[in-house]
Amino acid sequence: MAAMMTSMVPVTIRTATPSSSGSTGRGRLQVVAANKMSRPGLDEAGIQQFKTSPTDSGSSSLQVALLTKRIESLTQHLIQNKKDHATKRGLQMLLGKRQRLQRYLKKDDPAMYVKTMEGLGLKIK
Repeated sequence: MAAMMTSMVPVTIRTATPSSSGSTGRGRLQVVAANKMSRPGLDEAGIQQFKTSPTDSGSSSLQVALLTKRIESLTQHLIQNKKDHATKRGLQMLLGKRQRLQRYLKKDDPAMYVKTMEGLGLKIK
C-alpha cells in the first residue's frame, strides 16, 4: 500500500460548470484520477527530451514540461489532502501559467508545440 501512495498517478484536472455544481460564480476544481499508464513518467531523463540544447533552462517546451511535473505532484498531494485550499490555489495558478505558455508555444512554433504535447501526453488543442 505504501508503494502505491508514493507512485505518481496521472490525473485530469477540470473545472465543473456552475450549473453542474449547484453554485453560481466560478467553477469548482475537480481532481479526477486517470489510468496509471496514460502518461509517461516525467523523471530527469524524460525532461531531457524537451531541452533544445544541453544548457537549456528556459525554453517554452521545457517550461511546459517542468510545470507539468509540478502540476502532477500537486495533484497527487490534493488527492490525499482534499481540504488544502492554498495548494489548490497554487495548482490553479500553475495550470494558468502552463496554459499561457502552451498558447505562446503553439503560436510561435507549432511543430515544437505538437512534439511537446505528444511527449507529455497532453491534449493538443
